[in-house]
Amino acid sequence: MNYKKSTVGEIIDSERQMILDGDKNYGEYFINASEFNNLLCNFIKSIDDIEKFIFVVFLSQIKKHHTLALFSAVRQHHIQASMNLRQVLEAGAWAGYAMGNKELEKFARSKSGLLDVPDNLRKAKNKWLENNFKTKSDEIKKLKDLINQSTAHSTIIYAFQNFKMNPIENPGFNTPFFDFDDEYKVKNDLWFVANIAQGLIDMFYGINLQYKVFRFVDNFDERFRELVDQNNRLKLEMMQNPRFIKFIK
Repeated sequence: MNYKKSTVGEIIDSERQMILDGDKNYGEYFINASEFNNLLCNFIKSIDDIEKFIFVVFLSQIKKHHTLALFSAVRQHHIQASMNLRQVLEAGAWAGYAMGNKELEKFARSKSGLLDVPDNLRKAKNKWLENNFKTKSDEIKKLKDLINQSTAHSTIIYAFQNFKMNPIENPGFNTPFFDFDDEYKVKNDLWFVANIAQGLIDMFYGINLQYKVFRFVDNFDERFRELVDQNNRLKLEMMQNPRFIKFIK
């Protein structure tokens, strides 16, 4: 895949084309991530408890950053995709908390005329999720830790995704705007994008059984099961890749 990147105009055109070429370049991985993104953005038919509007506030943030993560993955920006997914996970935890808690003071406090989110509110949110939906709480913590330990901070490991020494006969450096072509890595990113959407939707489903905040769209169950089955099949396919087998040994 050769996309032009010499000027700002070329980069803009290339990024647009990368998204349009997503299904051609990455097949079912792009399709599954795109369909999960679509479901994440449109799984609600109506809100039954308007007092839980803070849930919708965080859901809007989830939609935005999950879409950005999808775009970043297919545009070959691995770190940007991970950072957006970290926002998705954090907003997802707050959204789940907001399904069971409606008081504004549980989300922010006024300090010198400005809104502030002190650590004790974050801890209260985490404690509530752990006490009431521990499996999902543990999943979010595990995924956030995975991102925090890898792409959340600059390291020489990921810096080499955008740096290469030229051959001796043509000395110099290659520092491209896009990550170097790596189909396997992009497919991993796309699978991760889809899987996080799956986990959050499943969490909202479980919390909604208890708190009755919203109603799902009519065809939700069928669409969700189909996408989960596809995501699981793609996971097995990736696990059979020699790079994955070498990594776990």
